[in-house]
Amino acid sequence: MLIAAASSPIAPLIFFSLRFGRLSGVPLFISMLIQLLPMILVAFIGFGLRQAGVLRSSDAKTIGKLLTNLALPAVILRALAMASITPDLIYLPLSALIVVLGLTAIAFLGVRWLKWEKPRAGALMTTFPTFEGGAVGYPIMLLTFGDVGLSRIVLFDLAQAIYLLTVVYCLSAWFGQAGVTGRAVAQKLAQTPFFWAIVLGLIVNALGWTNDLLLGLLNIAGDSFLLLVLLLLGMEFQVQLPSVGRYILLALAKITCGLILGWAATQAFGLQGVEQAAVLAGAALPPSMLTLLFAQENHLDTRFVISFISAAVPLYLAVVTPLLAHLSLSP
Repeated sequence: MLIAAASSPIAPLIFFSLRFGRLSGVPLFISMLIQLLPMILVAFIGFGLRQAGVLRSSDAKTIGKLLTNLALPAVILRALAMASITPDLIYLPLSALIVVLGLTAIAFLGVRWLKWEKPRAGALMTTFPTFEGGAVGYPIMLLTFGDVGLSRIVLFDLAQAIYLLTVVYCLSAWFGQAGVTGRAVAQKLAQTPFFWAIVLGLIVNALGWTNDLLLGLLNIAGDSFLLLVLLLLGMEFQVQLPSVGRYILLALAKITCGLILGWAATQAFGLQGVEQAAVLAGAALPPSMLTLLFAQENHLDTRFVISFISAAVPLYLAVVTPLLAHLSLSP
């Protein structure tokens, strides 16, 4: 959620391939992997530049600020401003609420069973119910379903974002034994650019205020998104090798539980097509990168958070890519 891909030099080609067909004679799953290869390579470039010392921690923070304060709000605002939004789409944020509440309950049971120390238990409670929509879910839905798919997962992510910045933030503070007030929670929301981008996008859509000047500005602001977010993912990739199996199992558990809860929500609300895809793609997402900031702020186990996210992102792509390929070809 921290950080909707707009155009980049490779995005139109990937999107065209994903949306209008697969490579001739190549199985669909392999075809999608080939078409996503440029994205993977850019992430590896980010990782390599970090390892070589060309890019440093301060550069990652700068890239993160550009994404959260400029590129992400621009692509969210554009997607919502241009989307066809109807009242029945309320089921998307409601589905997200079902998923995050279910994941929170599962994490709570897991913490009680594992009996971890508070810093690690708090890290699990902070990460397990959250979604990294902006850096992972948004690009996947955009590349597979276009702006319509992006607008649907943004609406799904709205409920999760509010939950993240309220309930999850309070849980993080409680496990870190830090005081948290309603004012602090309200300030978190007010200081989050993507939240206001969602609000403004819905207002612009409702009032029909779109014009070439606004769209031109949003296109320019969002054009660098895909490159920056992939570089950042590569730079932040880190897994504790002795415990990699544990984090893979944990990521599998999160993805599986999310898909089960997401599927249950789509069945309960009768969602199909791109709406069903948005719920399933969103429900299985890896933990939000904002949880790393929460963990740092409240003195939780930051190594756990980084390793969990790093293991969950590639696993998510391996599971959800063929799922979305199947759903995109379904009638």
